[in-house]
Amino acid sequence: MRLRLIVLAKTLLLLLFLILALWPFSSWAQSENPRLNVDRLVDEALQNNPEILAAKKKWEVYKERIPQASALEDPMFGFGIISLPTSFSFHQEAMTMKEFSISQRFPFYGKRKLMGEMAGKEAEAVLTGVQGMIHQVIRDVKATYYELSHVYRTTQVTQKNKEILENFAKITEARYSVGEGIQQDVLKAHVEVSKMVDDLIMLGQKKRALEAKMNALLNRSPETPIGEPEEVVFTKFPYGIEELQRMALEMNPTLQGMKKMIEAKEKAYALAKREYYPDLSLRFAYGQRDKLMGVRQDDMLTGMVEINIPIFYKTKQERKVAEAMADLKGAEAQYRAMKNEVLFMVADMDSMAQRVERQIDLYKTGIIPQANLQVNSALSAYRVNKADFLTLLDSQMTLYKYELEYHQALTEYGKSVASLGAFVGKRFWQKEEGK
Repeated sequence: MRLRLIVLAKTLLLLLFLILALWPFSSWAQSENPRLNVDRLVDEALQNNPEILAAKKKWEVYKERIPQASALEDPMFGFGIISLPTSFSFHQEAMTMKEFSISQRFPFYGKRKLMGEMAGKEAEAVLTGVQGMIHQVIRDVKATYYELSHVYRTTQVTQKNKEILENFAKITEARYSVGEGIQQDVLKAHVEVSKMVDDLIMLGQKKRALEAKMNALLNRSPETPIGEPEEVVFTKFPYGIEELQRMALEMNPTLQGMKKMIEAKEKAYALAKREYYPDLSLRFAYGQRDKLMGVRQDDMLTGMVEINIPIFYKTKQERKVAEAMADLKGAEAQYRAMKNEVLFMVADMDSMAQRVERQIDLYKTGIIPQANLQVNSALSAYRVNKADFLTLLDSQMTLYKYELEYHQALTEYGKSVASLGAFVGKRFWQKEEGK
């Protein structure tokens, strides 16, 4: 009798511990250690990410092409011997001379300007590619951050539930030792504990992989410690679909790049029409003559103007204009197609984000509180032998599953908003994302 009272007292103490441990996850104590902030990580990535640095260097390459495109061709310097007799004597013929010449080609008025403007538009198109790379890196940093935060939160939930199940196992062992339980309950509790140990091992491996990925995005050494992310606290995203679509049309890097390429092809079309007009070449020559039979001769000057005659315009200039027009029309059609795709993708991403918003709210205000009540109810019934252990275990594992799904939904929401920001072409700060 005394032994049974001792066992019963221990069981009650364990049950009291479980009730205290089963408070909703929103009341978990927060770490006092400083946490990772996603905006600071993004700032660091924008400074150090090698892909962004490579994209900026590519833009610098195109920027240097602008003055080259509008520059004149190099002048031509020439040296020759005029009217040299076969005797190779410079004193036998009056027209024998050594000639030095310089020539320069001048494109028709407006061509150089158009070539420079076309190169400038191409450089601007590459610059929009830099902006696109920046937004991709921002998206990748945020997605990795939210995945890492999810691993930490999942680890906490799993560790907490593992401790609860370990206490369940102690309760079943105590009840089994006094003949009030069955060995199957003991074994089932230990099996579930072992599963959670395996889950914790997998989470540890995933954590190391995500830390390595974050270090790569930040251009850090792979072994650099990352730290624990801030806990994600959900609030609603403040932008509606109409505003998001408007921002996408104004800022989407792909659309902006296509606009710049259309402008470049408009310049190419205008330049092609200028090919109907001839270019101008100027040539100046100085001929030096030696004495003829001891008599000094005057040196000679030569000036020449040349133009090309576009007489084959039917097969050359007209075809070039037609080619430039077809290229321009194709670019405009691609832009319209991409514009429609952008509007659709923004609507689809926003719809997905709204669905996850409702899911998060449902977990937070309905499913998890109700699951907590179910566990408490099953625990009370089990304490007075009105419910079996499997019912209690099933209730606890259901709560565990919902807590994991809640944190997974928070992660998916954060990643969806990050992808939306990359697609729109706007950097959403943490407070704008509802985090």
